[in-house]
Amino acid sequence: MIRKVSIYDMDGTIVRNHENHLNAWKLFCQNHHIAITEEELLAVFGGKNEDILQKVFVHKLSQKELRQFEEEKEGLYRGLYKPYIKEVEGLSDLLKNLFIAQIPAALATSAPTSNVDMVIDALDIRKYFSCIIDATMVTHGKPHPEIFLKVAECLREKPQNCLVFEDSRVGIEAAINAGCMVAVVKSPFTKERFTGANFLIDDFRDPRIQNLINPVLSIKIEKQGPKTE
Repeated sequence: MIRKVSIYDMDGTIVRNHENHLNAWKLFCQNHHIAITEEELLAVFGGKNEDILQKVFVHKLSQKELRQFEEEKEGLYRGLYKPYIKEVEGLSDLLKNLFIAQIPAALATSAPTSNVDMVIDALDIRKYFSCIIDATMVTHGKPHPEIFLKVAECLREKPQNCLVFEDSRVGIEAAINAGCMVAVVKSPFTKERFTGANFLIDDFRDPRIQNLINPVLSIKIEKQGPKTE
């Protein structure tokens, strides 16, 4: 079945930054004297910060506290990760080929805008995305399907024609709930079997990707001629 557009999660999917986020959360919890295990932190990865923070703290947080704590944690993360930003293998080549073939791509992430700007500008891939939706643009976090439904609407495409690349349990559930096809990008933190996903890939060099998005993509790219770099 052909998928007309592709949608990409950011953290853990187009960049392998799990460890940096995990270390930032550990530092944040230490600073606030919160006892939490690594497994408990990993279980909530992929959702909106406000949802994670409400689970990390015992008492209910005000909107002011949520914003303050979110910026504190993300500031720790950006300090840890900024010097080491690197794409998952094959990403920019895939996005470039899709762009040449005029096949839309979009970003759908639970990260705040400041994190998105840092990553996609460092990788110089903003120009390849027809639509970017981040945590500030949705009401409900993953596994709610809102973010993927919103991206599909932005791209003027039906969810069933969208191929979503995800890495977290909540993100995969969100994509499935939206009616999209799902590819799991494996990482060192991929320990569970994602039974609802359509297939797993190690990185974006997997030849199945182009065939799933559009079987004639490789023909379109070939007509452009070989790289001259």
